[in-house]
Amino acid sequence: MKKIIPIFLAIAFLSITGCKGFLTEEPVLAQSDVLTLSTFKGVNNAAAGAYAPLSSTTWYCGAFILSNEMRTMNGRRWIEFEEYNSGRYTDDYAIHFTPNSTSGMWSLGYYVILAANQVLRAIDNVEADEADKDNIKAEMLFLRALAHFDIVRTFAHAPIQGGDKLGIPIITTVQAIDEKPARNTVDEVYTQIIEDLEDAEELIDPDYVRAGVNDAKASVSIYAIQALLSRVYLYNQNWQKAADYATKVINSGKFSIWKADELEDAYTTDVPTGGEVIFEVFGHTSQSYGTGLENTWGMTSFNQYGDCGASRDLQNLYAAGDARLALLSPDDKGNALFTMKYAGKGLGTIDASNTIVLRLSEMYLNRAEALAKGATIAGATIMSDLKAITDNRNATPTATLGGVYEERAKELAWEGHLWFDLARTGRKMTRTDVSGTTIPTTLEAGDYRWAMPIPDREFTVNPNLVQNDGYSK
Repeated sequence: MKKIIPIFLAIAFLSITGCKGFLTEEPVLAQSDVLTLSTFKGVNNAAAGAYAPLSSTTWYCGAFILSNEMRTMNGRRWIEFEEYNSGRYTDDYAIHFTPNSTSGMWSLGYYVILAANQVLRAIDNVEADEADKDNIKAEMLFLRALAHFDIVRTFAHAPIQGGDKLGIPIITTVQAIDEKPARNTVDEVYTQIIEDLEDAEELIDPDYVRAGVNDAKASVSIYAIQALLSRVYLYNQNWQKAADYATKVINSGKFSIWKADELEDAYTTDVPTGGEVIFEVFGHTSQSYGTGLENTWGMTSFNQYGDCGASRDLQNLYAAGDARLALLSPDDKGNALFTMKYAGKGLGTIDASNTIVLRLSEMYLNRAEALAKGATIAGATIMSDLKAITDNRNATPTATLGGVYEERAKELAWEGHLWFDLARTGRKMTRTDVSGTTIPTTLEAGDYRWAMPIPDREFTVNPNLVQNDGYSK
């Protein structure tokens, strides 16, 4: 069999472990094409395996979330207390990266893209009902879009800085090892992401839920596709489309805003039913795509490493009585401050948390922002969308664009949004509660550091890549 796995993807696969629980089969690249992809069962198992890296400590169950928070006013390293200074996330907090010290999202994201492409290439060659095949196609298109989206957000500048700037390579086929793709433009990448998601929306059965999963919200659904489309259109500044897709999710009636007295339990629930969650990554102690405690629970817990603390800047955003203050907690000595959004589910040690990727409050916030930018939705206003959230948080909103940004910062804190929200809207990052004299307190819009350096090893295998400005190759 011809080997078609690019070296940089093979390295990524070999360096990470398998996954149990939600995913009971080896990921697609662990088996031969003939064995895995010649039957519908094999293709279906391979499709399940394509989800596995989302739970990596590099992606949604670790660094992708934590790094984005630690680079903003939400995060603080409490280094004045020795027990919270194990040396982790120091570069992230200092916004100091090099090509040899950067995010692992490049390799991991492209591994998912390759896995999705393998399934998409094989699925029309197996015998099965067309509807069943279409559902799997939709899942793989969603995962391919999500991976491209998270990679381009990490390693390229936001569309507001110019759609003609370098994005990332678009990979929509299983490539031979001698192919060396160059970087597409930001506009081209977003066009592909949107195309994949809109195709997925057309293909998927509105009632589809992947069979045999522990958590149905960890499976791609039509609502997850529509919610991600709303977010992608928001980043791409297509305000009407962002509002339209948010409205589809809101009007589905499948989700409800958490009440004030439900907030704390919402983040420690094992398998959610009802409520806000549209799509999440299921966390379980037996489902570890990576090793060690370098994950959201271990890094944000004062009972573990605690390197990723919350800041007083974040705490001061909330007025007295705001229900979201309960999601910030001091340590048992009353010294350092931590988010409680990854406090674990009480299933044991190492504990685990689900990581919410898409939820209903974001849809209201997306729509409110789009309305402030000129979109129109019958019956919806900036104030009504904000109040859908704040009436359940004991808070009072302001119906302006600035008020939307503030409410978004409050509601989605520590869910991996703020860094990207600042980047996509062209706002500078400002923080006052910092530890250490070398930590930057501001980062101007357009600064080269809004895009991470591409890992140095990628240039060894692909000479057609160009490094981001501001970093040496």
